[in-house]
Amino acid sequence: MILSIRTKLFIAIFLACLLIAGGLAGILQYSLKRNFLDYLNEQESRSLLQLEARLVEVYESRGDWTELERNSRLWTFILDSAVRSSFFPANGDDAEGADPQLLASPPGSYREPSGRPPPPPRSHIAQRMERFISRIVLLDAQRAIVKGNIRLDVPQDLHELKSKGKTIGYLGMHRRQRLTEKVDVDFADRLQRTLWMVVLLLALPMAGLLSFLLARHLGRPIQALRRGTRQLTDGNYASRMQPAGRDELGLLTCDFNQLAERLQQNEASRKQWIADIAHELRTPLAILRGEIEALQDGINQPDASTLASLHQEVSHLQRLVSDLYDLSMSDSGALSYRKESLDLIAVLQETLALHSTSLDEQQLSVDVKGLNQQPVLIQGDSQRLQQLFKNLLENSLRYTDKPGQLHISTQLKAGWVDILFEDSSPGVPEDALPRLFERLYRVESSRNRATGGAGIGLSICRNIVEAHGGSISAAHSALGGLEIRVHLPLQS
Repeated sequence: MILSIRTKLFIAIFLACLLIAGGLAGILQYSLKRNFLDYLNEQESRSLLQLEARLVEVYESRGDWTELERNSRLWTFILDSAVRSSFFPANGDDAEGADPQLLASPPGSYREPSGRPPPPPRSHIAQRMERFISRIVLLDAQRAIVKGNIRLDVPQDLHELKSKGKTIGYLGMHRRQRLTEKVDVDFADRLQRTLWMVVLLLALPMAGLLSFLLARHLGRPIQALRRGTRQLTDGNYASRMQPAGRDELGLLTCDFNQLAERLQQNEASRKQWIADIAHELRTPLAILRGEIEALQDGINQPDASTLASLHQEVSHLQRLVSDLYDLSMSDSGALSYRKESLDLIAVLQETLALHSTSLDEQQLSVDVKGLNQQPVLIQGDSQRLQQLFKNLLENSLRYTDKPGQLHISTQLKAGWVDILFEDSSPGVPEDALPRLFERLYRVESSRNRATGGAGIGLSICRNIVEAHGGSISAAHSALGGLEIRVHLPLQS
């Protein structure tokens, strides 16, 4: 069974909420029991304050603890009266009303006090008093046990008993380690049951609802992205999505839209590329077919002029195929670059020397007075840079009226060098400047192949320049034609 991401998110969030709620409930349960136990111990510790005063009075009236050691009923009565005054502070049965005759009686004359007996305590108060009394320990000045449970250790927190500035003994109480009285245990259990009912009846349904809403909120854009991806797979590149929020899913939606837009552009470019290639190939093939059919029909004779015409069209076709191959290789990054430290000016002058004959035949005068006289070192591939300069020269040769001018200059900036090719008229329309480096783009679509190329050379130039970490741009020339600026980084 394959779970959807929405279901997985719901399970993960719900389990996280469940663990948090259960952990908090467990911590609160432990803290509640511990704090309640500390509260009871603190309440019992305050009861010792009244017992201290009673014991000091007994000691001062007897002079020692002998009577208290012998008479267990006296010890029980003192504890009972002190503790009862703590548990029943509003009653008149406290020490001030019952103990004076007891404390004033001579040793050995203890008897049950006459008069109205104290009211019988309620059951849970009686249990608490009995357990409280059983945990009280009285020590003499030498820390020997006078009264208390001798089977238990001496309590850690002892209250010092003093009479006339002299230590007469110590009073201590063993702290509760757990809840023992039924009323206390029942009270703690009721609180725990209430806590777990809150967790089960309130926290869990809210956690489930919030988990469902959050999982649906997070899963909705993911489902939309899935549907949009299917549309892209089916070829619907016009599909767009509305970003929901500025979080990671919103950014992912924006990235999806950018991907769809890029795919749409690439598809349109591919279609235009195929149409342009077919158009470029159609002209030389049509000429070749016409020439061959004329030879077959006997209209033309296979003389030197006919063969030269056929050879010219085949050469055009061969150059076009070669340019298309170079462009496809440069677009895919498959052209090999062997970069080394070289003098850019030397490469440019070498390229000019190789094309001097073509420049003279086309009556294009080249002015290189603006070239830097010092070596300009860059990291580059000399073969690819020669191809770059060759394409720029051929662009000026094709599109400059005879006689024409070409000025080549350099400009050095901080870490960069600019090489400018400025030719004479005709110029280029303003709206055509940004598109000059597109594949198969020519300013005039009606131009024939005698006056212009296939619009591939400048595209190859852009790829070569970008492979060297630079940029290339076009602008209007001061000579009335086109200015090409090549921006390359210097060798560091």
